[in-house]
Amino acid sequence: MVERSFNSKWLSYKHIQDPAKELMKYMDDRRHGLQRSLMTRWSKFNNSAMGGIDWNTIITIAGMSGCGKSSIGNELETSLFDKNPDEKFSVLSFNFEMLAPKQVGRKISSKMNMTVQELYSAREALSDEHYAKAQKLAREISAEYDIFYVDTPGTVDEMYNTIMKFHKNELAKKGLGYGTVIFLDHTLLTKGRQGQSEREILVSLYKMCMTVKKHIKCIFIVLSQLNRDIESNERVSNPQVHYPMKKDLFGSDSVFHGSDYVLISHKPCMLNLQVYGPKKLPVLNPLNRSIAMIYWHLIKNRDGEGGLIMSMVDNLKYNRVDEYFNPGELQFVNQEKEQLNGQ
Repeated sequence: MVERSFNSKWLSYKHIQDPAKELMKYMDDRRHGLQRSLMTRWSKFNNSAMGGIDWNTIITIAGMSGCGKSSIGNELETSLFDKNPDEKFSVLSFNFEMLAPKQVGRKISSKMNMTVQELYSAREALSDEHYAKAQKLAREISAEYDIFYVDTPGTVDEMYNTIMKFHKNELAKKGLGYGTVIFLDHTLLTKGRQGQSEREILVSLYKMCMTVKKHIKCIFIVLSQLNRDIESNERVSNPQVHYPMKKDLFGSDSVFHGSDYVLISHKPCMLNLQVYGPKKLPVLNPLNRSIAMIYWHLIKNRDGEGGLIMSMVDNLKYNRVDEYFNPGELQFVNQEKEQLNGQ
């Protein structure tokens, strides 16, 4: 038998008592309010998760084009600050799909209840009054939100180096307890090395996210796409398979495995459906049929119940997705149970 010689490359290990102590401190800090998840502005999501988005997690938000995922990401960039004023964190946004000024325009659109076409004088000139209000909001946004944008698409290695350098620099300024919330919009725009396929890039990307979350205080919010199967005639014509599933995620294995939460934002009216799913959920808002319903499918929840469907409404003309509340109606549906009972 050949004996292997030891060298300097080995993996560290620790006795179970150490992670047990870490866990009890985490539990004690949470029960005394010393450590909290970052609340979002959507109470339905907060109640489904850990009271919000817990630190050192990866959440993937996926959907067809036009289902609101970029607007959800844009809202999270600012509302996480609004809802968590006592937390010390910055946002680092790898904004590969849209230039940073356009992102700021979406934030102003949401806050002013005006479309971007109105803000950008697409049909008629923006009034002096509205321009002054937008200018005031731009100053407030710049002062209140610690958001940094990366507009230039890069490789996974370049993203890793950028994240680690950014976190180190901001940690030195802001001190212990500081965290970084990292956005990526979206996965398919990440650059690969010569000869890498899109799926290989995805595997590398999520491996990088999992590595980073073990070394720094961070949250990853990753926007991704669905493949085209959900649009097929077979799916559209059969209510039992209306709902998005794991296999609908582009690069489903790496995305699902690498994420702590997978949230799919789905807008049934885009598929010309009249009703949605086995229990015939409404496609248009019953309280205002000029507004489309959007359904959030939490298909993976590492810390709780998965398969929940949250009913939302389309306010995308103002770059928002809002919660739908109709007294007396069920606000949460268990996707798996509904599909089973509908068969």
